[in-house]
Amino acid sequence: MDIRAYMLSCPEREQVRESTLASLAGTDWGEAPVIELDRSEFARPEERQTQTALRLLERAVMDTAELFLFLEDDLQFNVHLRHNLTHWYPLESLNSSPLFFGSLYNPNIWELERVSSLNFFVAHPDFVYGSQAFVLSREMARYIIEHWSEVIGMQDIKMSRLAARLARIHYHSPSLVQHVGKLSMWGGPYHWTPDFHPTWRATRDSRSDQDQQRA
Repeated sequence: MDIRAYMLSCPEREQVRESTLASLAGTDWGEAPVIELDRSEFARPEERQTQTALRLLERAVMDTAELFLFLEDDLQFNVHLRHNLTHWYPLESLNSSPLFFGSLYNPNIWELERVSSLNFFVAHPDFVYGSQAFVLSREMARYIIEHWSEVIGMQDIKMSRLAARLARIHYHSPSLVQHVGKLSMWGGPYHWTPDFHPTWRATRDSRSDQDQQRA
């Protein structure tokens, strides 16, 4: 499974970004993320962050990876991050569709359907917030870029609402990422997830589990 990581940040947040990079380096991810720094000239922090998020997506779709992580810069990671993603059923079953959008961070998002045995739930798209750790396919990112201006809001709102036009939004359970930055890039309220597990590791092949359930 070919997945690359991209990180949204700004020059002023070098210290918190370095801490997040150190956390990622302590996992099995195996490579540093591509960092997209804010270089915009908008006066409002919300506009600067949203524009930088769009540039990150535009950069990511030029890559060869079919999947990528959209990360913010103030995070703690599960140490088995790559293993858990490559054993996550919603990603393993992508052969049937090139369109995917999900999250590894759940700050108490409203659930529509939960499949605990396969470690995911489907979120209500109108209540998704927080772009700490989205995972999406390149084709989904292309669609989001093309329709960016059609949804009002910052990147978490734009990305999730646009993605919901084409696919269900999957959340990993437990969360594989924790939000640790108390100070927002744009002044928003702090939120966190109660179900982050720093050492949780998928122990069975999710495709085999699903096959057994169908038998």
